[in-house]
Amino acid sequence: MLLRNIPVLVIPSGVRLVTCGHSHTLISMKDGRIYGWGYNSYGQAANEKSTYAWYPSPVDWCVGEVRRLAAGGGHSAVLTDASSLKELCEFKLAETVNRSNARLIEDVASRTGADALARLCEKLRYG
Repeated sequence: MLLRNIPVLVIPSGVRLVTCGHSHTLISMKDGRIYGWGYNSYGQAANEKSTYAWYPSPVDWCVGEVRRLAAGGGHSAVLTDASSLKELCEFKLAETVNRSNARLIEDVASRTGADALARLCEKLRYG
């Protein structure tokens, strides 16, 4: 499938934070809503179907007031007022965990507040 740039009108009213990754974007609105769109192979644009998000899609899992947004090559993160970091690509990482990389991913997961992923890694490491 050939991807092409398609301009999308973004009305600046109410936008609080914006972050751009390699090929995806996240915005946080003043009313607390978050939207993501763009390349989404790892779920980085908040679409768990891992399909390209052509238009802003709502992120409905975030709890708490958004303090910061961050986006990189294949990931996005949200820091809330509860100081918990939620990785949008966490569900994809869980699929890649094996005995040889469980310790590394467990360390990253525990530092970012990804408790479920950290427990999965611990279970793999210790049986």
